Amino acid sequence: MNIILKGKKPVLDLPYFGRQSRFFDFFDKCITPLMSEGGIYAETNSGSNSNIFMFAKKGYKVIVNDASLYSNAIAKAVLSNEIPENRKLNNKEFDKYKSSYIDRAALFAGLIDMYGYNPIVPKTIDKKLEEKINNYRAHLNDIAKQGIRAYKIYNDDLFDYLKKLKEENIKVDVMFMDFAWPWRDGTKTDEYDTTVNVFSKIINGDCLNIKIWDKSNVIDNVIKAINEAKKVSKYVLLSNQSSNYPTPEILEVALLKNGIAYEERHTMLTDAEYEDNLGKDSFFREYLYVIRGNLD
Repeated sequence: MNIILKGKKPVLDLPYFGRQSRFFDFFDKCITPLMSEGGIYAETNSGSNSNIFMFAKKGYKVIVNDASLYSNAIAKAVLSNEIPENRKLNNKEFDKYKSSYIDRAALFAGLIDMYGYNPIVPKTIDKKLEEKINNYRAHLNDIAKQGIRAYKIYNDDLFDYLKKLKEENIKVDVMFMDFAWPWRDGTKTDEYDTTVNVFSKIINGDCLNIKIWDKSNVIDNVIKAINEAKKVSKYVLLSNQSSNYPTPEILEVALLKNGIAYEERHTMLTDAEYEDNLGKDSFFREYLYVIRGNLD
């Protein structure tokens, strides 16, 4: 399938680097034919959870995972009834946002909206930042009231998550995989480092120190992740973009050299509106590889 789509504002609209929500119509066309009725749709890294939310609305059981405390807060804010543990936050200014996952997600969203992916977290909250946080809180409340719920929500690093699914004998129809791909020049995406590691200090007081992939390790990690995901999936769908490393040519050769043959390659050319407000490119291409898993 090769299509052209215009960027579309997501239903669950929060600033998150690498969010896939603008692609939902494309993914829906590719994924729905692979799903059984009421089947399980899972993601390895759920980002802003926008696509997870939309697939849950379609009636599928969804499994959410992300090591990021921000992404996990979004998932639990709109896809669960869970109340966070009563943990004192690292910054007294932020302490009033500890009582619910909606508050936590709104806090992170407000920080990105106001400061971008700046790894320096402000020590105080001024009126402008508080207004942004309140706007995101209202948006999340509206989404949560729809009563859409996840089948399972995890907050694990990638390989721990895939191992846990196997240990719990969870079998999914589609495992969607989109990673913190390096930039086209092979450097790691510092924006992910901010949302995963720096933001963790707000709640944990410590940096998670999750290593963001770069050119030196991305291909090996992707091959390993696909092979592990195939153990619990009927289909593994690998997503990549033209702005990333490796290029499709390098990635596809690596897949074949490691015995991974994709059944289909879907592509979509789209404008970068609602991308990440980074202004790097006006258009880019999305690649989606359909790989058969080991389940019957």
